[in-house]
Amino acid sequence: MDAIQSILQQKTGKFSINEFNFQTWEDFRSNKENKKVFVFGIGNGAEYYLENNTGSVAGIIDNDRRKHGTSIDIHISDIASEKCLEKKVLNVSALYQHNKDEIVILITSLKASEQIAIQLENSGITNFFSLLAMEALRRPAFGTIESNDVPKECTKIIEQNKLVFYTMGSFSGHGKYIVAQLLKLRDDLDIVWIVDDFTLKLPAGIRIVYRKNKSKYIHEMETAKIWIYDDMVPLNIHKRMEQIYVQVKHWSSVTLKTFGFDLTTFRGEDTEIAICKHNSEMINYIITGSKFDTDTCRSGFGFQGDIIQIGSARSDILFDAGETVKKIYSYYNLADSEKILLYTPTFRCKQGEHYKPEAYETNIDYGILVKNLKKKFAGDWIVFLRLHPVVSEASKTMKRLDCVIDASDYPDSQELVAAADIMITDYSSMMFEPAFIRKPVFLFAPDRMEYINGERKLLIDYDDLPFPIAETNEALASRINNFSQEEYESKVDEFMKKYGVCEDGHASERAAKFISDLIDGTRVKE
Repeated sequence: MDAIQSILQQKTGKFSINEFNFQTWEDFRSNKENKKVFVFGIGNGAEYYLENNTGSVAGIIDNDRRKHGTSIDIHISDIASEKCLEKKVLNVSALYQHNKDEIVILITSLKASEQIAIQLENSGITNFFSLLAMEALRRPAFGTIESNDVPKECTKIIEQNKLVFYTMGSFSGHGKYIVAQLLKLRDDLDIVWIVDDFTLKLPAGIRIVYRKNKSKYIHEMETAKIWIYDDMVPLNIHKRMEQIYVQVKHWSSVTLKTFGFDLTTFRGEDTEIAICKHNSEMINYIITGSKFDTDTCRSGFGFQGDIIQIGSARSDILFDAGETVKKIYSYYNLADSEKILLYTPTFRCKQGEHYKPEAYETNIDYGILVKNLKKKFAGDWIVFLRLHPVVSEASKTMKRLDCVIDASDYPDSQELVAAADIMITDYSSMMFEPAFIRKPVFLFAPDRMEYINGERKLLIDYDDLPFPIAETNEALASRINNFSQEEYESKVDEFMKKYGVCEDGHASERAAKFISDLIDGTRVKE
């Protein structure tokens, strides 16, 4: 008994065996005779049960409102979906339409089983079983249900015209602009986009696959000719010799901070170091935007293979931003006379602590800021607050003046950069992109010394950046009031030349041509 309890606690961190009777699969199978079976919790547990047991279930319940009414095959494999009579994810209220004596609930959630059990009991439903608890009783060794890896010796056929894109779980980054050009070049591609938000709407010609639907995600990775990633491929996914992995990373031609091996070694994070090693062994090509980008990618990714230095696809939008500006002004209902300051403070994660990004409030004085922008640059100013995606939810609880719009959940940061007149940031590498077209950028870094010395090593000396730097609100006001566009452009020109940056608005076209040649096998090795 103690061993079972230990297993459950180890696997969930929450489960107490006392919360459930010692149910067995035999009990469940006996109980469900002549009853309607409902699964509670759509995901890996539900898929595991449906794929490994005969018979069908009436429906799948989930507490996530976003999933209600969505097709179940978004979340689980086709094999599992076929065994479910109701093809849409249901709200728990669907259970109330049935006599409680005529239904049985199988809780398949791997993280919230106890909470769901309490929820059901509180609603008067007591005929429920826990997949996690029953598996623990059945298998004392109890391997994780979530381990659904790509076999290293996979025998599935690789589809030569299939490409899998992953851009930090969203439809953005270099990938978004590369694929737009690919769709112009050819119409014979099967393009798969891996997303963290299954509600995203993507352009025609692109298939969405939900990343948490591991069986479908892994199937697409197994069978695609080319992977295009701007993050690290997980440890449980293995590339075959015939496949091509193109790393496009998620910054532009210059990055300020260390990354990959240079960061994880600094932090001493063994798992992250293993992920970096796993990727460096699989990557075939890295697309970069400058000589500096190439050099830092070789170090950060531990990569000595082919680097394709052709520019930053996501930055192309800056060179022809007319329609994007209209889109942003319409989306936020701004007047033509209003000007946009994009404020993009990055997250914090202290050295020596478990890696957990946190939002950081710099206590910037929006009132003084807007007053000085109007004084120096004229016009009515609106501030767009854009937190880093990993801490974007924190923006909803931050106090803001009426002149500040929370733009943290806008799907594409590049469109915000294209529409903004000025940017203020601290350590975000996004700072370099407005400078490609010589838009003003200011740096506001109250915790400058603490950040640089104790949290994240920089690849460029902060004082060598071509942007006005301030550590207080008063200093920021002074930098704005004394700003000279001519002097600024001179410093930016010198910086871009030093670091080998030469953006021209056509990087996505070159990247698409490169990938198209890889598909056709016509790329000539340089």
